[in-house]
Amino acid sequence: MPINVDNTVEDSTKTEMISKMQIWTYVGVMFFISWTIQLLAIKITGGVNSEKMVFWLAGIMLTPSLVSFIFLSRYKTFKEKLFWKPNINILVTSFLAVLVPILIAFAVLVFLQYFGYGKSDWFSFSSTSVSIHGGPFFLGRGEQPWLMFVLNVFLTGAAFALLNSFFASGEEFAWRGMLQPLLTDKYGLTKGITLLGIIWAIWHLPILLAGYNYPKTPILGALILFPIRLIAVSFFYAWLTIKSRSFIPAAIAHGALNGIQTGIISNIKMNSPQMFQDMTTMTVELFFGVAFLLLIVGTSKTKSPTH
Repeated sequence: MPINVDNTVEDSTKTEMISKMQIWTYVGVMFFISWTIQLLAIKITGGVNSEKMVFWLAGIMLTPSLVSFIFLSRYKTFKEKLFWKPNINILVTSFLAVLVPILIAFAVLVFLQYFGYGKSDWFSFSSTSVSIHGGPFFLGRGEQPWLMFVLNVFLTGAAFALLNSFFASGEEFAWRGMLQPLLTDKYGLTKGITLLGIIWAIWHLPILLAGYNYPKTPILGALILFPIRLIAVSFFYAWLTIKSRSFIPAAIAHGALNGIQTGIISNIKMNSPQMFQDMTTMTVELFFGVAFLLLIVGTSKTKSPTH
């Protein structure tokens, strides 16, 4: 049976039982609990760059799922909308969940290095090989032929994506598994996914304003750059979720973003203002986001409303 990206006729009676008030109450409770913990963590640890903050951040990532479980026990109809079950489609989508963050990272690196804005601390490139100077790569460091280098990066990216996906699942069970189908049912695909990206960005607000991710431009980062990034990334994760009907590939992609993508980009030694890197990362992610938005819209138009 074709994937029903609109969740139309056969689910309509179930959808009507879930009100917008219930959805936004769910979001509000999630904000209240997560923001409270974030503010408490900032105060206790002394700042987002503290070593102790790492453990708090791991715990904070689990709070969306905890709130989701509370609402699932309270509103039985929410269970009907969950995207969570493992299935064969997860295999293909999980491959892309690792590959796309790697492509984003290297697109940012190539652009910054080509125009002289920065240079990788990890890699030196030639026409026949790549020399790896740093990073925890599974097939080792040193000079490697391009084919071995590509395999090395992908295997390393996949391993760290799976490792990080445990904590990423704490978010993605809520964002893609539960909230995405609820929002797209109520507001449509494009608007619903955009709203989800905004919600996801706002959920990070306390630590962003405290300097996390954008220590030199926290307000610009929190209110402009990060929301645009997460809206763009949300279309990629939404496509993974729609194709697999599970949040699992999105959790793997989230793990890859926190792992291999962030690792490569954060180890670019900039000789220009950090804003060049931030803007480049946002632009590349926006490009991929638009591409997956077009795929989602194109796929939805080919599906029959009777299926």
